[in-house]
Amino acid sequence: MHCRILENGNYEVGVHIADVSHFVRAGSEIDREAARRCTTVYLVEKRTDMLPGLLTENLCSIRGAVERLVFSVIWEIDSKTLKLVKTEFKKCIIKSRAALDYYTAQNMIDNSND
Repeated sequence: MHCRILENGNYEVGVHIADVSHFVRAGSEIDREAARRCTTVYLVEKRTDMLPGLLTENLCSIRGAVERLVFSVIWEIDSKTLKLVKTEFKKCIIKSRAALDYYTAQNMIDNSND
């Protein structure tokens, strides 16, 4: 996700997810298996991936300082009224500043005034 102030003073907020459609051809066997699984299931000590590890762990995972293909939704929000001005959905390439686990992200939120 990202947030920045635009030249007009409004906020731009973006949410980005890995674009696996670049690597998985529609209707292929891997696409059909992913559709059967529906999602990656996270358990306490393990996970069951929707797609093979090569894709989920290497080619698609958003990592710090590595360019990745993503599908993004980007909102422009009026800085005074906080009303939505514009919404865009698009494919992008991003280079994330960091890859955070849940613990690290929560610690940053909890200690944001330090």
